[in-house]
Amino acid sequence: MRSLILLVVAQGILPVTTVFAVYLLLRGHNEPGGGFIAGLVTVGAIVLRGLAFGERETSDRLNGLLRHAIPLGLALAMVSAAPAVLWGGAYFTHIHGSLALPGFGPLALSTTLLFDIGVYLVVVGTGSGFLAAFVRGAES
Repeated sequence: MRSLILLVVAQGILPVTTVFAVYLLLRGHNEPGGGFIAGLVTVGAIVLRGLAFGERETSDRLNGLLRHAIPLGLALAMVSAAPAVLWGGAYFTHIHGSLALPGFGPLALSTTLLFDIGVYLVVVGTGSGFLAAFVRGAES
């Protein structure tokens, strides 16, 4: 038996937690937070969706988004280390800068954010893959 409350909450929670995860991701490269915790928040929402709607419906809906998450995340993490090497620095030395936005002030940019985005994608891809494998194992 499916709970109507669980279905409604699970339907609306993924967009809300994704916005919160983006906040954690963007905050994390300067303060506590970052790609790992943002990925865990997103995986938690995916797990809730999987519990409410079933693994098949959840994977059908999210598979296109998550199929390449792990390789793309690993590539982003590795690419984030390249600029320092190209400019004569040590591997994984992060480069920081800022961009002046009229009306908003300076926007802090760094290769650390690219690394955090890569970590986020790897965590989401791995967590959702574990969920799918766990559910498939329980069904057989």
